[in-house]
Amino acid sequence: MGVTPSRGPSTAGVLTATRVAAVAASFAGLLFAAVQSGSAARGDLQLALVGNFAAPTYVTAPRGDGTRLFVVEKGGRIRVIRNGAAPTLFLDISGPVDSNESERGLLSMAFPPDYASSGRFYVYYTSDAVGGIANGTLMIVEYRRSAGNPDVADPASGRTLLAIPHPRANHNGGQLQFGSDGYLYVGTGDGGGGGDPDDNGQDQNELLGKLLRIDPSPGPGGAPYAVPATNPFVGQAGKRGEIWAYGLRNPWRFSFDRQTGDLVIADVGQNEWEEIDFASAASGRGRGLNFGWDCFEGNHAYSSDASWCSPGPANHTPPAHEYSHFRGCSISGGYVVRDPSVPQLSGRYVYADVCSPRIWSITLPTARDDADSGLDATSIYSFGEDACGRVYVASGGGPVYRLQVEGAPSSATCTAAPPVTRKKPTCLVPRVVGLELRTARTRIRRARCRVGRLRFVRSAKPRNRVLSQSPRPRARKAVGTRVKLTVSRGLRQLPRR
Repeated sequence: MGVTPSRGPSTAGVLTATRVAAVAASFAGLLFAAVQSGSAARGDLQLALVGNFAAPTYVTAPRGDGTRLFVVEKGGRIRVIRNGAAPTLFLDISGPVDSNESERGLLSMAFPPDYASSGRFYVYYTSDAVGGIANGTLMIVEYRRSAGNPDVADPASGRTLLAIPHPRANHNGGQLQFGSDGYLYVGTGDGGGGGDPDDNGQDQNELLGKLLRIDPSPGPGGAPYAVPATNPFVGQAGKRGEIWAYGLRNPWRFSFDRQTGDLVIADVGQNEWEEIDFASAASGRGRGLNFGWDCFEGNHAYSSDASWCSPGPANHTPPAHEYSHFRGCSISGGYVVRDPSVPQLSGRYVYADVCSPRIWSITLPTARDDADSGLDATSIYSFGEDACGRVYVASGGGPVYRLQVEGAPSSATCTAAPPVTRKKPTCLVPRVVGLELRTARTRIRRARCRVGRLRFVRSAKPRNRVLSQSPRPRARKAVGTRVKLTVSRGLRQLPRR
């Protein structure tokens, strides 16, 4: 998927963008009328209309801010709703965004835990061919809130973190989320086409078909971001350090349970199966896991590529749940509901499918109670969550709804708990001058730093003794900072007479 479902080269059974718009337009008014008229019985679940937008792809809010709701639009604009008032324009980056294809556009945004003080936020979009960037490139870009107006962003503040070439129009991924560890997680598609023709899903030297984890702060040596030293493949030959998990086809939507920190990924399937992947916080929140694509589609063998899939893919973690295309065609992932005003769905993961109007819920990871919620909306592109954990539904035809209970008090604002900002681990550069090189290496690694370039010089000091270092001792740097060392080669021995 992306924004409308695509299975690959074949268009059989595909719900086109035109059809989506037509169906959504015809049903949106009916659903809105039902909600507004209070036709649901008291205590029943209902969808309350928040507003109508231009192809909304995502809904979110900064942590701790119960007064604002942000709606991302496919064409490249972000709207903000403050205190329930009419939406206003927060950011317009429609210029560099390519939204002409059904799965391309401005796909999501994410606020870091320190947004209230830093004003930084991040967007995920597919690029037009501008400024030397190839058409379709996956862009992760940092922007900043305007200094004079908290409801307006500065479009000139863009700073590119990642620009990942993407060869085809479909399977772009599209989700950004900050984990409780303060790092930015990025879900990328496999590069498009049918059956992962480039074998990106299993290739750990490629960033496509992955869940990435980065520190969005500028990294060592002027790098636009830093790679956390605790990522599973850091320092391994032929593997990208940014990768957190792999074996994904099109993780259009993933989320973290706001109560437990568990990771849930809705990965769009190929021709037969849609899947929900689960990784508990206690088991590492997906660290290093292989979710199977393209060796598997759901629980079912898909590719027999000997280089990846025979006798079986390494570290394979099967999905917690799957459903066949008898129900739908392209899963739209959601959230584990933690809204106390919706007790019927407490602790249950809500999700939908673009090709079905139904909203479903399930308890993870047991996944034995998949159930129809009784709620309908057309062309459900995405779910969202505000600062209080209230869940939203974005329909591709324009409407955005809030999930609530009929008869319960409803408010456009909420009282959100202040964000919990956890300090990111740092590298406190140890003093290693005077130590033997092997001991120095150990101390540097234990400090969450990395050994950088070694320069050997002739010296009266014993061989392999560290003479100088950079950065200086006690400097606090990003995890993984390289410490350069000058090391004694010893004195040149005089020839014997």
